[in-house]
Amino acid sequence: MKNLKSVVMIALIMSVTNVISAQHDHSKMNMKQDNHSMMNHDKSMVKLNDKNLTKAYMHYTIINNALVEANAEKAQKASKMLFGILKKYGKAPDAEKAALEMASKSNIMDQRIVFSELTTAFEPLLKHNIVEGEIFKTFCPMANANKGGYWLSNEKAIKNPYMGQKMLKCGSVKETIK
Repeated sequence: MKNLKSVVMIALIMSVTNVISAQHDHSKMNMKQDNHSMMNHDKSMVKLNDKNLTKAYMHYTIINNALVEANAEKAQKASKMLFGILKKYGKAPDAEKAALEMASKSNIMDQRIVFSELTTAFEPLLKHNIVEGEIFKTFCPMANANKGGYWLSNEKAIKNPYMGQKMLKCGSVKETIK
């Protein structure tokens, strides 16, 4: 009986010690970089007058960056998340529809076509709702089989989501939304 109490006491001390020393150290965790990069906040991130709208714009920028990188899987995941946030926001049926359609696409070229529709539906949500930062409305005349396409960005530097690395800097800022 005395030995059983000693074993239980030692086990209890060891488990408490492990809990205290295991303070969620990310350096020892085997996590994919992509999981953290989807939520990276840029110092130039825009804040809007509604937290769901701010989250929605953040996910829009994740989609934009995924298209620049030609990462269809990341664009699809972010589109699903955007759809959920827009549904919660409840005031953006056109953007919601475009996000849902984009989430159903796994091909990068199909996603880029729908991204143009998403941008068109998303832009009115941003105007007159920015409380911090600015958004650059950028245009590429060669996007969508030379029909052209707009995208929204936190920075003036051109990173074309329609052409990716092939023509990364094709486009120009057409408007600054404040």
